[in-house]
Amino acid sequence: MIKPLAYCLVVTIVVFGCKTSSVTTSADTEKYKEDLSQLRPKYEKPEINIDSASTEMVTDYSDVTPSHDVTAKLNAVLDSIDVLRKDVRYIDGFTIQVYSGTNSEEARLSRGKVYSILPESNPELKFDEPNFKVKVGKYYSRIEARKPYAQLKKKFPGAIIIPERIYLH
Repeated sequence: MIKPLAYCLVVTIVVFGCKTSSVTTSADTEKYKEDLSQLRPKYEKPEINIDSASTEMVTDYSDVTPSHDVTAKLNAVLDSIDVLRKDVRYIDGFTIQVYSGTNSEEARLSRGKVYSILPESNPELKFDEPNFKVKVGKYYSRIEARKPYAQLKKKFPGAIIIPERIYLH
């Protein structure tokens, strides 16, 4: 008795649960129009009165001394940071690698293509035995490297953003 009842219940749920889907066409969307201009807030344009007398008057603030000057305190903090970081020779950053392979001619051609895509760049051709590598740019963050990477990715499908140490001079 319970099995036929459960079977009927499942069949009923499946039958009534299935809904035919309708595809929205461009003809359906063209029919619908609604004017919401009455609901938008209205703003008045402020009136600006420019008098010729007020534009000629210039106030001289060269005699005023600042009352809350923090320059000395700020310079002290920056000097202490500089002392703490005097031993730092590099920072962790990112570069774009456009070529890695054993063919030196392809590496040189890739370097030339990079100049044509990004004329302001200075691509580096390095030989790390047994591979030649062409790298472009020194970026502090991955986000900073995204724009040139997108430009290079069109001509170099194998280009990747890789972490690299940026040496400070």
